[in-house]
Amino acid sequence: MRLSVKLHGISCLVIAAIVMLFSQTTIAQYNYFNLPFNKNRSTLSFENFDNIVIIEALLNDSIPVRLILDSGVEGIIITDMSVVGQLADRCIRNFRISAPGTIEVLEACITSPVIAKIKGLDPAITNLILLSDDYFSLEEYIGTKVHGLIGIDKFKNMVVTTNYDRNLLTFKRPSHYKLPAKGQVIPISINRGKPYVTARVEFDNGTIKDLRLLIDSGANHPLLLENDSLDGYKPQKSVKAVIGKGLAGNMEGSFARVGWLLLGNYRLDNIITSFTDDYLPGSSDLNMNRHGTLGAGALSRFRVTYDYQRERIILQKGSKFSQPFEYNMSGITFRSIGSFFNVFEITDIIPGSPADESGLLPGDILLAIDNKSTFTMNMGEINRLLSAGEGVRVDLQISRDGKHKYIRIRLRKLI
Repeated sequence: MRLSVKLHGISCLVIAAIVMLFSQTTIAQYNYFNLPFNKNRSTLSFENFDNIVIIEALLNDSIPVRLILDSGVEGIIITDMSVVGQLADRCIRNFRISAPGTIEVLEACITSPVIAKIKGLDPAITNLILLSDDYFSLEEYIGTKVHGLIGIDKFKNMVVTTNYDRNLLTFKRPSHYKLPAKGQVIPISINRGKPYVTARVEFDNGTIKDLRLLIDSGANHPLLLENDSLDGYKPQKSVKAVIGKGLAGNMEGSFARVGWLLLGNYRLDNIITSFTDDYLPGSSDLNMNRHGTLGAGALSRFRVTYDYQRERIILQKGSKFSQPFEYNMSGITFRSIGSFFNVFEITDIIPGSPADESGLLPGDILLAIDNKSTFTMNMGEINRLLSAGEGVRVDLQISRDGKHKYIRIRLRKLI
């Protein structure tokens, strides 16, 4: 039994996507959330953090949790140590998880079934995966309290629509779901609870290729491609950077643009794409022969409906469909720290970027942008300000070794 962990995202925001390779043992009819017998439809509001969907649940009628809704994982995974401590006595089997290509491992356990409740739905009675340590620090890279992840497979008996414009989930019985007039139906395949789609991509050298992609709503990049699956292709123009973090540390790679991505009849142009350096080396059995992942940076441009029973997704254009894809124009990567996730520490600087040229350093604490305190901002707002446009001047106030410094940078497109 092995589990591969990857944390990645556009602007080097780090979002977890955990590939589970085991089967759960709870009684099938209770293992999933369902609509109450007298309802054919239910809606649930969610919090949207840079296109990452966070929902609230209640475990065993006593433990409230906030979970990332993630099509790239199977089941429910608890990463927060305070919740793990409350559930540790329910562990029935411990196991160790190896990171492909490294000697690093993490400890985890499977619990006996617990009752999980979500507003408007019948509860699920399901096993949980508890991590023994906070290996990933999800909160630091999202900027809000998060206790774990929940796979969309937990709702597979319903048709689930994610409306990123209204921050609303809609659950319907398959028998009562009607295709929208302007919806695009795209076949998917389901493997171990996770959806895969075939998409056509034009690379920057004009090559066109059909790619098998994991649909990964828990990662906020638009598109991530694994170099070792692309028959030697390398982007003509790219920026070397840390594209994410995993069990073994930083994931090295590059950001580039592809010409277009075709999903059914919908075409997204000039997509910012993460390219991995030797991701999952020697572990082709784990990546299911896929070429990469389609993340929330692309999915959020649509209203996305998951219909697992019919093995399809339905896409409708959202309000952001035509917005250009942009990469962080400063070259700065942050993490949020502190009790309220409103203290922002620089973790990485891209060589040759405006931030690098200005003398900013990892470890600097960002205090203000253009005289506005960052203590009132979230991670998404900061990244938007640092991607405001080519040539935009940004004044930063930072703290370094207890001293305040004022630094001016001029944004520019790095790719």
